[in-house]
Amino acid sequence: MSIRSWLFRGAKLFYLIFLFLGLACTSQSENQATQNLSSSDKMRYNQYIVYGQQLYKQNCSNCHQEDGTGLGKVIPPLVQADYMLNELGRTACIIKYGLEGEIEVNGTDYNQIMPAHDDLTALEIAQIITYIGNSWGNEAGYISVKETESYLDSCRVY
Repeated sequence: MSIRSWLFRGAKLFYLIFLFLGLACTSQSENQATQNLSSSDKMRYNQYIVYGQQLYKQNCSNCHQEDGTGLGKVIPPLVQADYMLNELGRTACIIKYGLEGEIEVNGTDYNQIMPAHDDLTALEIAQIITYIGNSWGNEAGYISVKETESYLDSCRVY
């Protein structure tokens, strides 16, 4: 068998493995809120989940923990967090501009400063919100960059 034939077979095998892994990731992240997305939005949603997870690990997991459980009574959880899920626009603004003062999350009061991440773009914030909004049992669905830009344009002090 020629080298070219081996390379072709190797490329086909790599493609099949990549396709299989992609489908496995898709089925893990799909939920009620994402079932009726168009194929292009599903593709974007899956990309946002992957990039959002990376951005979350870099920017958020030190405080909110990798599993979104927060840090006791110091840092609020993101798991089923009513404060976050009830108003995603507010969540986008808090990620971008930070938060000072007391907040209540799932019946518990928190009063720790959340630092601003003003270096993050609207796309990166959309990816983070899509990731955290669809992880750990959350089902917020796909949050587009256009939605996020609209949220950020209308930020007010929270």
